[in-house]
Amino acid sequence: NESWHPDQKNYFEKDGSYVLKVPYSDERELLMEILKHGDQVKVVAPAALKKQVIDTLKKAVQSY
Repeated sequence: NESWHPDQKNYFEKDGSYVLKVPYSDERELLMEILKHGDQVKVVAPAALKKQVIDTLKKAVQSY
């Protein structure tokens, strides 16, 4: 029910997964939001954001 941006697009896929497309300019807040949902979220695009999520998670695993 949360609205991030007036131009966001959201819908459910046939498999029940929820897709959210939201424009952003600063990935820091978006990255924190993605990470707080753990394995319930998958970034598929853009590639730079996906890489940042992967790198952040790798660093977290190395801390343990």
